[in-house]
Amino acid sequence: MTQDEREILLQKIAEANAKLDAANQKLFAANNKLAEYESKTKEAEKASKMKSLFLANMSHEIRTPLNAIEGFSRVMCETDSQEDRTKYMEIIESNNARLLTLINEILDLSRVESGEVVVKKAMTDLNELCHNLMNTFKFRCPETVQMIWNKPNMAVTLNTDANRIMQVLSNLISNALKHTSKGSITYGYRMINDGQDVEFFVTDTGSGIAPEDLGTIFNTYFSKDAETMQNGYGLGLPLSKIIVEKLGGTISVSSTLGEGSTFRFHLPFEGTIGGFNKNTRITTNSRTIRVSTRTDVQNAPLILVAEDEDNNFELVKVVLSKRYRLLRAHNGIEAVTICEDEHPDLILMDIRMPDMNGLDATRIIKEVNHDIPIIALSAYAFDENIKEAKEAGCNDFMAKPFRVEDLLDKIQKYLKI
Repeated sequence: MTQDEREILLQKIAEANAKLDAANQKLFAANNKLAEYESKTKEAEKASKMKSLFLANMSHEIRTPLNAIEGFSRVMCETDSQEDRTKYMEIIESNNARLLTLINEILDLSRVESGEVVVKKAMTDLNELCHNLMNTFKFRCPETVQMIWNKPNMAVTLNTDANRIMQVLSNLISNALKHTSKGSITYGYRMINDGQDVEFFVTDTGSGIAPEDLGTIFNTYFSKDAETMQNGYGLGLPLSKIIVEKLGGTISVSSTLGEGSTFRFHLPFEGTIGGFNKNTRITTNSRTIRVSTRTDVQNAPLILVAEDEDNNFELVKVVLSKRYRLLRAHNGIEAVTICEDEHPDLILMDIRMPDMNGLDATRIIKEVNHDIPIIALSAYAFDENIKEAKEAGCNDFMAKPFRVEDLLDKIQKYLKI
């Protein structure tokens, strides 16, 4: 073999080796891509499975309180015993609250995930917030579980969204109640990092969380509760994570299986420490329906109720008929006409009605009588709906379903009686 032939052969071998290296690199990249696709496929299959389980569990959670509400509503109509009626009513109220909480969390989760929820910060007394949590949950604890508020020596006020903080702590305490059959649930807050942050915590002595579940417990659809079809629907923790991050903080969990768990979330501290009392209060779920009624109904203020749904009007009628004189309008046109003829002292205005909606009716009424108070009652209760009602001329807004005592407070506020 001549020198030239040898050089040509070596060149061909080098070219072949280069092509082989290139092929190996492509094969390696393809294998990595294939592994990535297989991993994503498994994650998608798991997510699809968890979502199906989640939706099945959600259906169960919705149907269970609905069954109790429907069943005891029928039974209550057939009994003459006042004691039984009271007992059935308490069962209906309890299941109604459970259903409303679930619906609110579903709506909150979708809105927070899409970035539609606006954080409304204000100076918040954290001791008052924790005190209200105790009032909310102390009667929900079984006798074998003690609710403990680890109260700090000095009160702290924090510039934050009080309702959202209340929501997160309520979610964490509710989660602890689901998994704690005996022992205690301890909650509170403390200053950390030399006063740079405030840490909220909820500690329980419950069943704990397996190590393999700690990494996914805050993920939507990856709830252990949804996977096992037990103990709830698994919305509270992912919703809490989204809210805390929206507030500029972080949330975490530590747990020992069989011994209990501690959930913590940290928020940047902006506020004051010690000696500050906030005048506003946080609404609790305590049951304080009044039983006193007005004796001189004939001379009572006249209220116009604009409501097209018979059941909704019947509820308002039951609450108000022994305290005030009532007129009903079935739509916006009737509301305008009756207002011109009868001159009511206050109007409860539904928003969605046939022929003319409540917003248009409010605009017309306010043009003629600007001073008449109008309270909007609507199942459309997002921020934009409240803004639209106020812009149309409504003095106040109440979301359906409403609490009886809240409706009475609103009316008394504007009638000043």
